[in-house]
Amino acid sequence: MEITLLYASLLSVLAVSLAFKTGLLRGKTNTMLGEGDAPGMLQSIRAFGNLIEYAPLAIIMLGLLEMQDIDSWQLHLLGSTFFVSRILHAYGIAISRESTPYRLVGILGTWLTILVMGISGIWMSLPF
Repeated sequence: MEITLLYASLLSVLAVSLAFKTGLLRGKTNTMLGEGDAPGMLQSIRAFGNLIEYAPLAIIMLGLLEMQDIDSWQLHLLGSTFFVSRILHAYGIAISRESTPYRLVGILGTWLTILVMGISGIWMSLPF
């Protein structure tokens, strides 16, 4: 499961970097709980939170598909699309509280990747 390990590791680094950014902002603004009135705090919290909401499902699905011996190029396509989508989404949230093209492409890429993995899993589990 080397491919799943790669993307789980990349997503872990992204998660820690987003958490660290949030922690630095909390220290700088003395906002130890919640979002307070600090500019950018909600965006930082949600960039991290949104990744944590979607990444576990994507990692599990990628691992299950890898155990089904899907071609490695397909797994890399799914993993890299999800990873890049999460970076775009986090960047889109970081630059504006409003919707941005980065945020839109990021969430659509996230949903599409998870949907493709889900449909693939359903298809592969059918008895034929």
